[in-house]
Amino acid sequence: MKTKTLLSIALSILIGFVGCHSNQKQSDYCTVKGTVKGLKDGTKLELLDEFQHFKVIATTTVKDGAFEFHPNISAPTHVYLYTKDEDQLKDFILEPGTILVEVDATDEDDYGTGAIGTPSNDVDRRCKAFFDSGNREAANALMDSVLNAEQTGALALDIVSNRCNSSAQGLDALNRLSPELANLDFVAELREELTRRLKTEPGGMYIDMEYPDVDGNLISLSSVVNNPANRYILVDFWATWCSGCVETLPKLVELYAKYHDKGLEIYGMSADTKGRYELWKSCLAEKNMTWVNVCDFSGGRKDSKARYDYALDAYPCTLLIEGQTGVIIARDKGPDELDAMLAELLQD
Repeated sequence: MKTKTLLSIALSILIGFVGCHSNQKQSDYCTVKGTVKGLKDGTKLELLDEFQHFKVIATTTVKDGAFEFHPNISAPTHVYLYTKDEDQLKDFILEPGTILVEVDATDEDDYGTGAIGTPSNDVDRRCKAFFDSGNREAANALMDSVLNAEQTGALALDIVSNRCNSSAQGLDALNRLSPELANLDFVAELREELTRRLKTEPGGMYIDMEYPDVDGNLISLSSVVNNPANRYILVDFWATWCSGCVETLPKLVELYAKYHDKGLEIYGMSADTKGRYELWKSCLAEKNMTWVNVCDFSGGRKDSKARYDYALDAYPCTLLIEGQTGVIIARDKGPDELDAMLAELLQD
């Protein structure tokens, strides 16, 4: 898609987004109507408010393959739809109007489709559709239009929290939040997290860590970065319980085979638990992960030092570090993007 077309789309979405905010008044009433496949009648459903630390703000029950919520909200927010048994079904923006949700609990890919019916959800649905079709340029243009609005709202806050490509852009968007959202504890905590993450984005310096390998030997990241044989170090934050992480492993194996002799080393930092030690160990062997592998045995908890230092909001996460200098030159790049970077960096 041409840049001119992208800008036109972004501008039209931005106008609609700003317009929706002008109609959002405190204490407005909203309705969530949904249909559901794969859940029995009588299944209890809950709406969890991310901006209130996942507090349950509304409940209902599936009846005749459908459900309906009537939550009173004091400000637009981002919610997750769960069953009472903690099965995650959807996430969307809760805002004034009638929000339409279609749930297919039998389809794992259905979770990411969002909702429709209100301005923010319609924009978000279009953005997700662009991502699903592989058109990241168009998706990023839509997200930028939301983040760069004169006054930002719930959708922007959701993007900053869960999908933002730049901590600097996220912090700027937080500075323009609507008054009804700006003073939330959630926003203050997110601001602190983004400030930490900014230190480990491109241009920043790596933070050392030291964890045991499968034999219990402690291996520090600094020992790998400072090894003259390593021109670039790829840090891979992952875990065996993370399906997205495991899916990327074959491509990392390919990268390692392609570039190791030219100066690439990988420092794989697993967030598995001690109870999954054997699974972690067998995964390393089965997937032919012959690079440096360590584990913090945290299970990905937020009190993990590595997760805190690098402000990890999800797994997998990758960092590409320049050997000797310790400067971070890339963060959160996929295998294909890393392949293109390494081909250029290691061409001589």
